Amino acid sequence: MDIIRLNKNDELKLIDKAAVAIGQFDGLHIGHLKLIKSMQKTAEKQNLKSAIITFDPHPDYVLGKRKNDGYITPLVEKIKILEDLKIDYMIVISFDKELSQMEPQIFYNRFLSTFDAILVGSDFRFGYRGKGNVDLLKANGKEVIAVGLEKHGDEKIGSNWVRKLISEGRVSELSKLLGRNYIISGVVNEGSKIGRTLGFKTANVELKEEYQIIKKGVYAVLVNILNKQYLGVCNIGNNPSINYIEKMRLEVHILDFEKDIYGQDISIEFLERIRDEFKFEKIDDLIKQIEKDIEYVRENFAS
Repeated sequence: MDIIRLNKNDELKLIDKAAVAIGQFDGLHIGHLKLIKSMQKTAEKQNLKSAIITFDPHPDYVLGKRKNDGYITPLVEKIKILEDLKIDYMIVISFDKELSQMEPQIFYNRFLSTFDAILVGSDFRFGYRGKGNVDLLKANGKEVIAVGLEKHGDEKIGSNWVRKLISEGRVSELSKLLGRNYIISGVVNEGSKIGRTLGFKTANVELKEEYQIIKKGVYAVLVNILNKQYLGVCNIGNNPSINYIEKMRLEVHILDFEKDIYGQDISIEFLERIRDEFKFEKIDDLIKQIEKDIEYVRENFAS
C-alpha cells in the first residue's frame, strides 16, 4: 500500500485510475468496512486501483467539537488494517482549521478530481461548514456512490457508539461492531517488575499511540508477539494493592510464555472484561485472585 501525505496546499494527482472511499475511519468498524468493501468492488469491476482518503489529526479534535480522548484506531493501527484489506493507496490529509474553511469545490479540485469513482457514506459532508455533499460531487461529472449506513439491531453503527463501549470496557460487544477484536499495541518495557515477585511475570506495555482510554479492570486477552499468539490476563489500572501509580498502566501476564521480550512490539486483543481492579489488603489474597483470573481464562478461552 502506497501512503501519500498531503497538506491543504497540495494537489493530489494519481497516475493510476482509481476509486476512492472518503472518511475519518476512526475505529474502522463494520460500517466503515461496508463502505470500503463497496469501493473495492467498484474498483474491481472497472479495473481501477483502490484508495482511501482520511484525515490526521481528527477534525473533531482540531475544531474543538469534543474533548481529545484519543483514537479508537490511531493512524499506525489504521495503516495495518488497511494493508490487510489490500488497499492500493492511503491518502492522509493533514487537517487544520484552514482546511476546515476550504470551500467544497476547491477541496474537490485539489483532492478528489483525480478519481474515477468516489464512494461516501449517505450522510457525508465536506468543505466549509459542511456545505459539500453527494449532489455537489455528482455535479462534477464523476461517478459517485452513496453507501447506506450500517446498523446493529435498530441502531446506526458509528464511532461514538464504539467509543462508549470502550469507555465502559464492554469488549465482547465491541468486537461485534468492529468485526474483529479490539486491539491495543505498544512496546514492552521493564516496568516495576512487581509481578514476578508474586509469581506472575508480566509485560508492561508502553503505548506508542494515543488510544482512547479503556475502562480500568482485568481482561481476558490474546497476545500477539514474535509472530505467535498466546492467551493472557491483562490489567489496566493504577496497581492499587502494590506500588500505586498515578497514570494508568497496561500490563499483561502471558500464559505459558517465559521469553525475554523487552523492547519488542506487542499487540493485545481484548476478549472479555473479567472484573474490576480491586485493592487487596493482603498480598496472599491478591495472589489467589490472580490465580482465579488465570484459571478463568484457561477454562473459557483455551479453545
